[in-house]
Amino acid sequence: MALISALIYLIIIIFKFKTRLIPPPLRLKTESEYQKDLELVKKHLGEDASMNLQNVKENPNLKQYLFITAHPDDEIMFFAPTIIGLRKQGFKVKILCLSTGNYDKKGEIREVEIKNCVKLLGVTEENVTVLDHPGLQDNPDQFWYPTAVSKVISEHIKPDITAIITFDRMGISGHVNHRSVYEGVKYYINKNGSKAMPPVFTLKTVSLLRKYSSIFDTIFSLNAFLTPHAYTIGDRALFVSGLDEIYLAQKAMRQHKSQMVWFRWLYILFSRYMAINELTRINN
Repeated sequence: MALISALIYLIIIIFKFKTRLIPPPLRLKTESEYQKDLELVKKHLGEDASMNLQNVKENPNLKQYLFITAHPDDEIMFFAPTIIGLRKQGFKVKILCLSTGNYDKKGEIREVEIKNCVKLLGVTEENVTVLDHPGLQDNPDQFWYPTAVSKVISEHIKPDITAIITFDRMGISGHVNHRSVYEGVKYYINKNGSKAMPPVFTLKTVSLLRKYSSIFDTIFSLNAFLTPHAYTIGDRALFVSGLDEIYLAQKAMRQHKSQMVWFRWLYILFSRYMAINELTRINN
């Protein structure tokens, strides 16, 4: 047992040291680099998915989904199964990130990393908006005012948006900025009325044990959908990734090089949010 503990500790040290040695590139990927990524997409998601992901000039008549997040890397750490699932069907995905994630003074780097990340999932650069609002700065101790969040998102909720997807009340990890996003969206709904905006779906927070049970949590997630409940069919959604899609999500997460400290390597291996998303509608 002592030998196993020592081995785990050594691996953690190696990962931690390695991530400090590799400086994150402050640039967007070149076209040739993206072609290699797209070949990977074709290999793991298939020919049809590859064609959809390369379709930069999306059909304006297709459904469009807006993801509202707090920091660069939220989109891949928590919402990867949904984004991949929607893009595989050719639907347009837009991402509104409310901060640059500048808590560690890496905001400029992280703005580039999120674009490198989502491009691998088929989300083009023009469909990613990263804000640097003075009242919405990355800070684990600062709760963002719902009025500020509401005002900002109101500028990005357009008539062509089919649905909005964001955090639930607990924010998955409990981060106050995540929870602030939910409270701001909820404030906007209450202020303008449920029917004044598209359907809003929130990502369900689960217990710590389920959170790190990876694909094994599928048992609990599927059971929740089989159990009778008060919701109609259109009020809930479940996205479950296959092994190839999980691999793709992990590769996309590694584009956030400035964030790949040792515990995030463990996260992308064991978190169920890299494989499973359970969404619930919060407005009628």
